[in-house]
Amino acid sequence: MTIALSSCKEEAVLPINTPAVNVTTEHLEPNADESGTVRAYVGTHVSAKGFNLDKVGAVKVDEIEAVIVEKTMTTLVFEIPDIAKPQQDDPYMVSLEVFDADAKTVVFKYDYFVTIPVTDALVSGYSPTSGTVGTQININGRNLDKITRLDFGLEQVAQTEFISSSYEAIVVAVPPVQSTEADMELSISAVWEGGTIDVTSTDKFTLHTPVFAPFGQANPAALGDNLALTGQHLDLVSSIKWGNTELLISEQTSEGITFKIPSDIEKADPAVVSAELFAEYGTPAQKITIIGDFKIDTTPIGPAAPIITSVTPAEEGYNGFYLGRKAIVRGENFASIEKFEIDGIEVPLSGEHTDIQAQFTIPAGISGTVAKNVPLIAIWNGGNRADFGTIKLHPFYYTRSLKLALGSNSKSTYPANNAQNAFLLLDEGRVISTSDWNNLSVDPPAKEGTNTVVTSSSKVSGSREGYYSAKPYMFATASSSHKLAFQNPANSSSQLKCHRLEDGTSLPSTYGTPVIFMRVMGDGDLKTAVAAGSLGDILTDFQLAGANAPAFGTTEGNTWVKGSVIALQYLNYEFASTTGGKPKAQEDIYKLGYMYIRDINCGDPSTGLALESREGYIEIDLYWSQVLN
Repeated sequence: MTIALSSCKEEAVLPINTPAVNVTTEHLEPNADESGTVRAYVGTHVSAKGFNLDKVGAVKVDEIEAVIVEKTMTTLVFEIPDIAKPQQDDPYMVSLEVFDADAKTVVFKYDYFVTIPVTDALVSGYSPTSGTVGTQININGRNLDKITRLDFGLEQVAQTEFISSSYEAIVVAVPPVQSTEADMELSISAVWEGGTIDVTSTDKFTLHTPVFAPFGQANPAALGDNLALTGQHLDLVSSIKWGNTELLISEQTSEGITFKIPSDIEKADPAVVSAELFAEYGTPAQKITIIGDFKIDTTPIGPAAPIITSVTPAEEGYNGFYLGRKAIVRGENFASIEKFEIDGIEVPLSGEHTDIQAQFTIPAGISGTVAKNVPLIAIWNGGNRADFGTIKLHPFYYTRSLKLALGSNSKSTYPANNAQNAFLLLDEGRVISTSDWNNLSVDPPAKEGTNTVVTSSSKVSGSREGYYSAKPYMFATASSSHKLAFQNPANSSSQLKCHRLEDGTSLPSTYGTPVIFMRVMGDGDLKTAVAAGSLGDILTDFQLAGANAPAFGTTEGNTWVKGSVIALQYLNYEFASTTGGKPKAQEDIYKLGYMYIRDINCGDPSTGLALESREGYIEIDLYWSQVLN
């Protein structure tokens, strides 16, 4: 008697005792396929269903005999053997053959799919393809956590010296490779237990090294001399040194460097001193000798008059000069500068001071509300005065990127970051913590617990001295209904307590002292200038404010959004202690300013509400005036 066995690959008529694998109503497990959705690997146990499977004599996968793990009348389990194929992501289609008891007669043949996974370290690319000593190289691929060493030519970098290493990427700094060439092709190799991988392959890494043209010295250099060097990749040089003395680089390009002999080198005996002149570049600093025996005559010379070449803001992002911010003056012969005078006000030097650079902080007290040109004088060598021309100065304060967090109605939704970034001090242009508010006498009347200077909303009943003992400040809170709003400190006795000290104690449940009204500004030149950081007149387009607590919203108008400009008007004592409430005229305002809402991530712009977690901040650019009335 015979039966018919059907498969998706072939059909056969077999004797009744012949093994038969059923893939018509059953399937192999795992049922690996070409897509790789289900996979089988070397060592995977594959289970088949059928009849007379206890009679199976052998199984072969890709013509390699497999170990039969189990066989019963209805079940056959075998193990995928070690298939000699290259590692790849896609499965291989292999032949699966089942043999009769004689181990020679094929009773079942089927196309099966086996994955030989990529377990070797593999590099797919690297960047950048050029740089110098210390340049960070990013190497991409897979199984890169198996890399134990990287070789840059003959220089080796052990895994422990990698900046970072993961399955997919390695970040490593170019080690100190010695080169006398400006551009040297360098091979990078990755070493692992399975061998060595050529990282750079056909695209070698180009190592840039500063190379100096021959430089001779006919006579000793004098103090104050400017000397020029030429060469290639000189923009990579970080310093020029003479022995232990760092010289002053005044100009630097890829093809040239001008450096100056400082005039403050102490006189030696004998006066002419020799030392090595060398350059440093890269990280860690690499040394290139320029002249092994460079001579300087240390005989003092009378100081030359300082010469200015430029004045710029010391901080990035500022395109003008503002009260309280630093300016950098560059030029020559600055070693003898003792101080500066700006608009008739003497200011001391601050920060780094060399023969080619000096800094000062623009003082308060320069009058006006409109940007204006003011004279800048350098005072040098015992009182000599050097006219440095004029600079355009804005006689008000400007601070960028202040980050203010929220006060919260609930202790459970008050992240630690919020206590650290709780209050915006307007006069100082900085954000302070709740502890600072408590410890720095920001608002002495409110700190007492019951404010006797402000006893009702925005109305001062205490003394002038008491009112001005508080520094002007503002803050933002979120209510139980998640309303997010800036707060006039003197508006309500229930807002200060939304901020807490580090131990969880709420600030006093009382009015704050400064009376500050706000207004969301509409579109116009003022809003454009504030947003751009180019406001030239802090009283331009003046409009009275009347909001105690302008709220965040989904659209701009009565509410504010990212990109809004909000006016701040701090009332003077004369008005706040008599009429009280929102200002009636410009004369009622002691100081004023504007906030540009650069960003907000503590609120949801789609709902106009605070995040329930109260996490995040409002990023603000702040303009603030001096005393007006």
